[in-house]
Amino acid sequence: MKILISEYVLSSYQYHYLELLPEAYAMVISLAETLSAAGCDVYLTISDKIPRILWDRVITVSSESEYYYLVERVREYFDWIVFIAPPLELIKLSKIAGEKLLGPSHFLVETFSDKLNTYIVLEKCGIKTPRSIPVDSLHIDRSRIKELNPPYIVKPTLLAGSECVYFARDVDEALQYARRAVKCDPSGRALVQEYVSGVHGSISVIYGKGCYLLYSLNLQLIILDENRIRYVGGVLPIRNHVFRKRTEVVLSKLYECYPELRGYIGLDVVWSKDDMYVIEVNPRATTSITGIYEVFPRLGDFLIKSVSMQECTSEHCFLGDLVCDYAYYLILDKTTPILTNERSIGIEGSSHSILVGRSRFKDNVINRIIELVSISKLTYNLDEALL
Repeated sequence: MKILISEYVLSSYQYHYLELLPEAYAMVISLAETLSAAGCDVYLTISDKIPRILWDRVITVSSESEYYYLVERVREYFDWIVFIAPPLELIKLSKIAGEKLLGPSHFLVETFSDKLNTYIVLEKCGIKTPRSIPVDSLHIDRSRIKELNPPYIVKPTLLAGSECVYFARDVDEALQYARRAVKCDPSGRALVQEYVSGVHGSISVIYGKGCYLLYSLNLQLIILDENRIRYVGGVLPIRNHVFRKRTEVVLSKLYECYPELRGYIGLDVVWSKDDMYVIEVNPRATTSITGIYEVFPRLGDFLIKSVSMQECTSEHCFLGDLVCDYAYYLILDKTTPILTNERSIGIEGSSHSILVGRSRFKDNVINRIIELVSISKLTYNLDEALL
């Protein structure tokens, strides 16, 4: 099986995305290695401005304008294509790939790339989301924001990660940050939503024909840095029994609404005291895949099975049952010294790297994170979250 993995940041090499290069490279190389181990012939698209990567089969891209044309031209030579990209670019690329997309269909990519639309469809599926109101450059209504309970999260509707995401303590701050967020957003829209307190995490799930095949509960290391929400890495798998049961309910509801789901999906969630809220749905591979591959190199087998015609014949697999170790992955300065159980994934052009580590013992993981990350700025108790 011949597979093309194409990540937008690595392929287009735009200067305003340079700090995202390590995350992009970590996802791509993890995918390439696990799919290669599954017996696939894997190629990557890489910008000619990136001097060296650890992969032999590369299709070189000279510019962003050439990128889309090149993908369309080489599409016929591959059985499947995996795309990782920001929302608008992912929508465009998924349309080019068509039925060769190893992941959710173009329709589902469109559905879940817009955060407002995501909340609408999730609520129809019976899945809880934060109370939210849309704003745009022409309509930022104080009275509507006051309908929500503070504090607030303000975010663009069509951007990925924590870019232009703000924490607002009152209505005045929410209005101020909403004006900034709409300027960041390609569509000129943003959301103001009620902040949900609890454990911030993500779910990595691979859907196949008739069910979901594999899922992992991942802890997100999200710090509150004054008025900004910043993602600095994660730990997996979470083995909390209550969180797991709530997650299984959500994954089943999502499949009942969209039985055509396939491939890797990432859900950003908050496990609150009494419930679980879905914050975002990413119809593509996410940074957590780096940690999953660290403890479970057989991930590629499940990705291949997700696009086979084989019906599910057994119960879905929970990563916490398949492995004994923990993986942690942290976005750090590239000069950070590493230990013998760790590796650093970096790329020229960025001052950061992804430090990936593995340990059998939860306390060792917690101590290492405390050493490297400002956990005083975490919005939850790290030790309790990893129960």
